[in-house]
Parts: sequence; C-alpha cells; structure tokens
Amino acid sequence: MANILVYIEMDGDRPSVPSLEALGEGRRIASYLGATLGAVLPCATPPRYHEDDAIAVLSRHGADKVVLSPGPDLGLPTLHATHGHTLAAATDRMPPALLILAATPGGRDLAPRAAARLGAAYVPEPSVEYGPRGDLVLTRSVYGWAHRRRLAADECERPIVVTLTPGSYAPARGDEEAEVIVLDAKPQPPLVEETARARDAGAALDDARVVVVAGAGVAPEEFALIEELASALGGEVGVTRAAARRGLGSPEREVGAGGRRVAPRLYVACAASGSPEHLSGVSADAHIVAINNDPHAPIFRVATYGLVGEVAELVPRLSAILRETAS
Repeated sequence: MANILVYIEMDGDRPSVPSLEALGEGRRIASYLGATLGAVLPCATPPRYHEDDAIAVLSRHGADKVVLSPGPDLGLPTLHATHGHTLAAATDRMPPALLILAATPGGRDLAPRAAARLGAAYVPEPSVEYGPRGDLVLTRSVYGWAHRRRLAADECERPIVVTLTPGSYAPARGDEEAEVIVLDAKPQPPLVEETARARDAGAALDDARVVVVAGAGVAPEEFALIEELASALGGEVGVTRAAARRGLGSPEREVGAGGRRVAPRLYVACAASGSPEHLSGVSADAHIVAINNDPHAPIFRVATYGLVGEVAELVPRLSAILRETAS
C-alpha cells in the first residue's frame, strides 16, 4: 500500500492550523486511493512539549501513523536549514508516493528541496481533483492564469511533492488511535541563528476570507476608499508590487510573486492590471472581482465579475451598498 506523508509544522506546542488543513486533504486523498497516511511530527531532543498531546491531535485529525522525527530546535523557524534533515529521515523510513506540506513560508522552503532529494515531481499549490475512475488529478494555473496544467498522479512514474494553500482545505476527523513510529535521527548542528523576531504586519492576509487589493492605478488619495471597502466586506487590504513601491500600504501586504500568496474566497482587485506576477500570489480557487477603467485589462480575462470604471466612482458606491445591506 502506498504511503502519503504530511509534514506537520508546530505552532507553539500544537500542530499549526495550515498543517492540520493539509493533513485533512491528505486524509481524503489517502481514503480515496486506499493509501496509508502518515503525519511527520518534528520533536525536540530532549522533548520540550507534550508529544502525546500532539499525537492525539493528529490521530483525531485522521493520521494512520505519526512519525516522530527528532532533531530540530523547535524555537527556530521552519526552514530546510533547520528541519530538512528531520523530513529526510522520515521519507527514508517511509518512502512516500505523495508528500504534502502546507504552503507556508517554511513549507515552500522545504518542499522543493525535498522533491529534489526524492527525485520527485514538485507541484506547488495545485487544486486537488478526484476523477470518476479513482484517479487523482493535480491542477494549477500557469502563464498568468491563461492555461491550466493537469497532472494525473497515476501517470507520474515518480513520487510527487505538493504544497497546499492554507485556508483552501478543511481538517478531517478520525476516531482511531494512530500508530507511533519513533525515528532514531541524530540531531544536526543548527545552520542558522535567529537574531531577532518582529511582528508580521501582513499576517492577517494569510487567513483572510476577503482581500481587497490596491493596484498601480489607485491614487494615494483613493487608498482610503480601498480600506473602507475592505472594512465593509470584513476583509483585509493588500497591494500590488507597483502600489507598494509608491508607498500604498506596507510591503508586508504585497500580494504576488515577490510578496504574499493569499487564498481568499473573494478577491477584489482595484485598478490592478492583472500581471502574471501579481496573479501568481492569488489562489486559483478565489472568486475575483476586477475594477478597472480599462476594459481590455488582462485582469478581466480571469475575473469572475468585472466592473469597468474609475475606482473613485465605483468603490464608494459598493461600500455604500454594503453598508445599506448590513443595516
């Protein structure tokens, strides 16, 4: 029976929410394919948290096996330099047909390197589809959302490593106690040293169900309108790279290839042209509402809904309608 492994990142002494979401989708895939689902749990040496509690959480969320892999300093961020040998020890013990990581900064750092070590296909942030003949298909947008590339798992003659977008998948539930496998991995000397830690000003974007983004066409005096619309929708404000360079919003709120990746249900792009670099930061499952005064802007090719007009005219009207609806 094939193995599916999910790497678990910790949030304090508990598995992180994005990892539990990835584990949930791993459970659905494993049940669909008749595979064994293993959760790779990094643990300190000596233990610094109650590993039994974390094992119980992973059991309740669908893991068949929990692989305890000692080694990393849990006080350091999740990176290949700090957790790579931990993941390698687990994949050596249970060679996976599919390795899943949450698409967090740490997951994006670990996944491509793990794929290279395994000689695996690497598929970042796909949509997971289940075919009528029991086949698993991974689909992702390419070339600025102009095309969608599909990979059928049963046609791939090598392991597959994927990262799954946080917020796009639901945790699963299990009622059986997971088998625990303890690896005898030797601790590695840390390759990085944390010298400072600061609050991430854009962290709320990672879990936002609604994101309103200001593009290059938003004037500085119009940025308050973007914030007002986001507030009316109960969402967060993002900016494109061009807008961030002009000082609209903080750099931590940049959405795109050089910034954050977001997975909202609703993504409102205001005066953003829709460049491939920008759209690469938006989940393919998001419903995009585009507001732009150029009816030929590329953003309209991928938008679910499009409004042609000036931000200064349309955005206040939308905010007013939302306030009236809420009252």
